[in-house]
Amino acid sequence: MTIRRVTQTNFTQGQVGPYLFGRGDTPIYGAGLETCENWLILPQGGLQKRKGFQFISADPDNTNTPDGSTPLTTTGFHAQSRLIPFKFSDGQEYVLIFEPADSGLGTTAKIHIYYNDSRIKVLTNGVDGNVFPITTSNISQIRYAQAFDYMILVHSDIRPMELIRGATNTDWTCTYIDFDHVPQANFNFDATLTPASTSGNNTNFTLAGGTYRWVNSSYPNGHVGMRLLVNGGMAEIKSISSDTVAVCEVIYDLVDTETAQGHEWEIDAFSNLSTSLGGGWPRSVTFHQNRLIFGGSRDKPQTIFGSQSADFFNFDNYTRVVDGSGNVTGEITDDAGIQFTIASDQLNIIRHLVSQQSLFVYTSDGEFDMSGEPVTPSNVLVRQQTRYGVDGNIMTPVVVDNEVLFVAKGGKQLRAFVYNFNTDAYSAKNYSLVHHDIIQDATKLAYLTNYNNTNTNYVFVVNGDGDLCVLGVNTEFSVVGWMKWNTNGNFKDLCVVDDNLYALTQRYDNDGSTLNTGVFLEKLTTEEIYLDSFHSTTATGSSFTGAQGLEGQTVNVVADGLIHPDVTVDAAGNFTLSRTSSSTQVGFNYTATGKTLPLVLNIGGTTSLGEKVRKVFAEIQLYDTKAFKVDSITVPFRNFGSTLLNQSITGYTGQKRIRLSGYTTTPQVTFTNDAPLPSTLLSITSEIKLSTGRLQEEG
Repeated sequence: MTIRRVTQTNFTQGQVGPYLFGRGDTPIYGAGLETCENWLILPQGGLQKRKGFQFISADPDNTNTPDGSTPLTTTGFHAQSRLIPFKFSDGQEYVLIFEPADSGLGTTAKIHIYYNDSRIKVLTNGVDGNVFPITTSNISQIRYAQAFDYMILVHSDIRPMELIRGATNTDWTCTYIDFDHVPQANFNFDATLTPASTSGNNTNFTLAGGTYRWVNSSYPNGHVGMRLLVNGGMAEIKSISSDTVAVCEVIYDLVDTETAQGHEWEIDAFSNLSTSLGGGWPRSVTFHQNRLIFGGSRDKPQTIFGSQSADFFNFDNYTRVVDGSGNVTGEITDDAGIQFTIASDQLNIIRHLVSQQSLFVYTSDGEFDMSGEPVTPSNVLVRQQTRYGVDGNIMTPVVVDNEVLFVAKGGKQLRAFVYNFNTDAYSAKNYSLVHHDIIQDATKLAYLTNYNNTNTNYVFVVNGDGDLCVLGVNTEFSVVGWMKWNTNGNFKDLCVVDDNLYALTQRYDNDGSTLNTGVFLEKLTTEEIYLDSFHSTTATGSSFTGAQGLEGQTVNVVADGLIHPDVTVDAAGNFTLSRTSSSTQVGFNYTATGKTLPLVLNIGGTTSLGEKVRKVFAEIQLYDTKAFKVDSITVPFRNFGSTLLNQSITGYTGQKRIRLSGYTTTPQVTFTNDAPLPSTLLSITSEIKLSTGRLQEEG
């Protein structure tokens, strides 16, 4: 029998899909794996076991602080809570947990604010003047944008809010925005509008010929306080004398008093008015070229609204001008507000805005860019670039280098919106083509750079089943590979703050089969800890307390670098070891699993696919590894007489040779690390013996 060697020194394609299993002739095949779970792809080519997630908080009311004697009731945050990052300045970055109101539970909406992994403030809707009417039915549609010390929050059915960080760490407020000037829009009115005069403080504006009527209440619930654009001028409604007559103050003189048809006059674009009257609120938001930009609203889903330059809450499309005769007019200047409606051959509901060199507009059925250097009312161009579209959930696109990654409509494709110099246009290349089914019902996106000195970027996608799909991206060195991370429970939401990945996780209850109703706040650690939802202490002893979130659970333990027998945490968060430890970690273990694609030989122009072979040896190149298995065979890292059994294992760097066995027509090697210890695989060489047959004869 002939012995052949197959070496894989590059795993940067990560987990590839089954449609590639027959493409042993491609470079992708040579750098791919059938399974890549709980590993981290390194841009140099190797694989490193992912580190664990540290428990941060699970008590939304901060009333169950572990004291070692009181039983804990760790309900967790509401399962539909969201994570939002807030960056005030370098060194002052915050994790925000938006927790929705739930009428079934009788709970109120809250914003939990964390700094340096400690909660410093809780804002409650309706308390201390804070306004945060977020519920389980609308929280997934909240969009946000931040500038300086405030964050703008929008939803198509909720008046825009501003979350402000004040003079100190604990000074926070959330209130409705009071606009200096709301933009105006036409809603295809079925009534005409006739002004009684071109100027004046008590001018009647009369509706006729249709069903549209004035609502006699104050903005935003009615027309009083709104502005009208008609006949080249502007007026503000001061009162309603009847449902067809509004008494107004003329702000910009009208050109004439002719009757304006239904498509010729406008009212405030944003309000609480019903759809039949024209209203709603912005659906998406960003800052672009020193303007606040709203993308779409409930009743104007395809319109982009831009504030005046450097005046974020003023959306007046005109600049006030008074001539020598005292006439007041509004003129369009470069710093005036902007309004542009996408005109296309299909409905394009604006769902996300991303400010780059252009303003990128992501809609239900396509991707657009709004260009202008700078953007002004007379210098704006909106062009459709691609036609993939995005779902209406909370998958906000993320910027990676010069690309904007988004999940296309359907929740199964991750695409990169990027400029193509060859076509002088933008394209949306598919990053999930190599593994076409790794993303399923995606719900969240997050982007992490500079993690643990890996010199690459990682994009995290939360699948509908609670697993994480992780894309390693380093376009400079052609690193684009997928991994899948799983845990004891489900990942629900993610955000990145201060180069740290935070997650809301839904853990299993004490029986190990039922998920908790609430979620925990956890953080991907950079320490050498390989347990999830872990607690760590450097106190010396054998009895410990404070293991919140693990009460009633049987958990894994690493004590002084050695694997300790599992322990059970009691109802008060206490646990006891069988020996003294000065560095202790407790949490849930997870297994890192990798499986090569079927090993393929090419001999004399013929491949070995389908030939029966025997696996003989696997030669693995490791770096700083303390635990590893190949085809379920444990790789030894202790030598008799050189290391005491009560001392931690020294990380191994070098080669190990493992004898394998088994005849198969699809030879593959599976490697795992099921211990809470580190491992890094740099390469693997498999030796196989060919059975009698055409390949041996040709060889």
